[in-house]
Order: sequence, then structure tokens, then C-alpha cells
Amino acid sequence: MATTTLGKFLRKIRIDRDERLYDMARHLGVSSAFLSSVENGHKKASTSLINSIINVYNLDESQQERLKDALSLSENRIDISQFSPQKQEATLMFARKFDELTDEQIERIQKILKGDEDNH
Repeated sequence: MATTTLGKFLRKIRIDRDERLYDMARHLGVSSAFLSSVENGHKKASTSLINSIINVYNLDESQQERLKDALSLSENRIDISQFSPQKQEATLMFARKFDELTDEQIERIQKILKGDEDNH
């Protein structure tokens, strides 16, 4: 079974805390079968499960960001519903044109987003 990015993130939390899947499931109030299905991409992680992970494991802001990134990568989607209309439009334009971008263009965009490129 292929483990998702979210599954790898959860597994790391368990390893860091010397927990088994059963222990984590019990702490989160779900069955170990359900948690295993989430890790392997057979079931989606609900918002309440993500919030439970954040609260039960006292994740700091950086860890919360990595958890949300792992969730997005595992589900191959990003929730843009809370973005402004302008940001939603820009996101959709980017997604539609993504396959047409060259590697060089992608690298330039990444540099801009990381703040590594001059804005001249």
C-alpha cells in the first residue's frame, strides 16, 4: 500500500512520540482501521480530524503548515474558497496554464514566491 504525504507526516509524529498507529487512533478518537485508511489515501481526512491532530499533538505553526501542505498534496487539491476573488482568479489562471510553463518559468515563479528574486 502506498502511503500518502499525509500518512508520512502522521507516521513521523508517531515515531517522534514512540506511538503505534493504535495509540494515535485512540488519542484522536478514531479507529485504527480508519486512521490507516486515511494514511493510505483510501479515506479523506476530515477537518475535525486535522483539528484534533493539531490540538492533541500540540503542533506549532510550522508543523500545522506542514500538516496542511501534506493534506493538500495527499488530496491533490488546494482550498481557495477563503481567498479574495482576485487571488482565486490568479490561482485558477495559474492552474490552467501550468502545463504550458517551461521549467525556467517555473523556477522564476518559485524564486518570486520564496522572495529570492529582485522585484525590479
